[in-house]
Amino acid sequence: MIYKIIIDPNHKIVYSSFYIKGLMDVFGERNIAYSSKYFFELKGKTESNSFDHYFAFVLIDFKRNTLKKIVVDYRDKQSIKKNAYKWCDVYAKINYSLSSTPEAFRSKIISIPPSFGIQIYGLSKTIFYGIVNLCKSFSRLNTSIRLFLANYKGQFLRPDLAQYKPQNSDNYYLFFISSIWQHENCITNTNVERSSFIRECKNNQSIKFEGGLFALPSNPQYNLYSDIVFSKRYSYLEYIKNTHKSIFVFNTPSVHECHGWKLGEFLAMGKAIISYPILNDLPEPLVHGQNIHIVSNESELKSAIRTLVEDKVYRTKLENGAKAYYEKYCSPTSVIKRILNLIE
Repeated sequence: MIYKIIIDPNHKIVYSSFYIKGLMDVFGERNIAYSSKYFFELKGKTESNSFDHYFAFVLIDFKRNTLKKIVVDYRDKQSIKKNAYKWCDVYAKINYSLSSTPEAFRSKIISIPPSFGIQIYGLSKTIFYGIVNLCKSFSRLNTSIRLFLANYKGQFLRPDLAQYKPQNSDNYYLFFISSIWQHENCITNTNVERSSFIRECKNNQSIKFEGGLFALPSNPQYNLYSDIVFSKRYSYLEYIKNTHKSIFVFNTPSVHECHGWKLGEFLAMGKAIISYPILNDLPEPLVHGQNIHIVSNESELKSAIRTLVEDKVYRTKLENGAKAYYEKYCSPTSVIKRILNLIE
């Protein structure tokens, strides 16, 4: 054994599962352990939202006799956790914006692409690690016991990564679901853009549309979107299956203008993606016409929908481009290797 990975047990496993999968693939599960030993400087109890913001691990290299500290920040906001940044050697961040990050917090940061929650443990390991990691992090717990354990259940209910592998789509079927969010930028942008996409697809005679926006009648914006609200509950597996079938998909920045899980999922599934401009940094930009189709207004959105319905060659090009981008930059293994390259 040359390397040992020690993971802070005090983390939100639904969000960190993607990266733990990468660590398993690169180092082997037998070389990974959970312990609070190296993480007492991370004062989660005094930093708001730390449980939702990041998880940490250390890489012990026995050959070189070194120990490196890594933080993976998966939160929607662009902000940096100061104490975690001070503690670590590498701060890997989704939703990173170089232009809005103070100079003092740039030297350790690398931009990583969007991820999504996956199942990494079966039922017995989920129960085991849920209980054991609760005990190991109990004195440092920065969330409730109920929420800590609920995240292990949530991890178990997620699809595993294999279910995101690209599959053939249906030439006439289009599936899209989302929620009506109450965050400021969602009210002015995200909800509006998603509703425009849904209405255009529903009005297109060549498309068999399924989905819409989910909201309860108590939602303040319910009446604005009542014509496209859906009430059916979709399981995770139904969501993945229907998205695979979809002729193409739609992306737009979400809460706090973040990338969102959908973008990571769409890339993993190798879908042809129509998207409004990506607002946060990526390891490498997604390129219009190669691995994504960017639109800036409703007129361009209408044109993009018509183009992707009619032009299968272009659609296939975007699908292949998305898959290639995911494999190079977004897969759990590629993200972990990118972090390791910076350490080296």
